[in-house]
Amino acid sequence: MHTQAIADEILKNLKEKGELPLNVEGLSEGRWIVLDYGDVMVNLFIPELREYYNLEWLWADAPRVNLEEN
Repeated sequence: MHTQAIADEILKNLKEKGELPLNVEGLSEGRWIVLDYGDVMVNLFIPELREYYNLEWLWADAPRVNLEEN
């Protein structure tokens, strides 16, 4: 699945920078993958689950962080 390829690339690139996830869930199924890096959570969904759970709405009030500055 496309989500698995994206997760694999994130895991590989962050590992090269010395960052390892605390936990990874859903990688084998690929429908909803969570990469837990402690302060940062990466959620990858198939389109149907992304629409259903609508996490953008849940976190709409959260402050935005510009990762380019870090």
